[in-house]
Amino acid sequence: MTSFPAIDIQITPPLPPPLLNLFQRGVLVEVELGVDVLSLLRGEFCLSEDGIAKIQTIFWQGKPVDDLSGCHISEGGILALSAALPGLVGACLRRDGAWAALRDSISHNGEAVIGDKQRGFITVRLFNFMMREVGPLLLARGLVCESERFVDVLAHPALFLSNSRISLDDQEVSEAALAELLSQPGHIMLRVSTP
Repeated sequence: MTSFPAIDIQITPPLPPPLLNLFQRGVLVEVELGVDVLSLLRGEFCLSEDGIAKIQTIFWQGKPVDDLSGCHISEGGILALSAALPGLVGACLRRDGAWAALRDSISHNGEAVIGDKQRGFITVRLFNFMMREVGPLLLARGLVCESERFVDVLAHPALFLSNSRISLDDQEVSEAALAELLSQPGHIMLRVSTP
């Protein structure tokens, strides 16, 4: 598996909005490939049944998903999770909703699982309430994003408060050294823990 410079942040909650906003454009998350979405949410993302029930809209590869057990994860795919979306469009996209039949031709219909289960990366996008609900869980386990996208996060004052700690590859790092790393193109591994 590819190795990336690892930035570890210890910060007192609440998490700064720029950290959670990383999820809107999508972040790379290493997962077991070949598993179904339901197993991914329960196992890898550590969501309870109540947490999964709060996810009203799920897209895999741009298609709405109703059958979480019939949709399987593959390398490079894009998984988007959202709480209820507003309006008629939201009602039509809601999983297992009364209006789901209106989008049958664009819905994900499942596929055969090919090959052994192995680890790989998918893009995860989170919207609205899901950023606060699922985002901290994914930040704690680690995710990968482009270096330049972390620059906005670095600008948030909460990251450099006296009770926060930032390390790069397990070594304390200065704000200047971190800014230098982020000025170079590439990806970083980001993990965030809260006491």
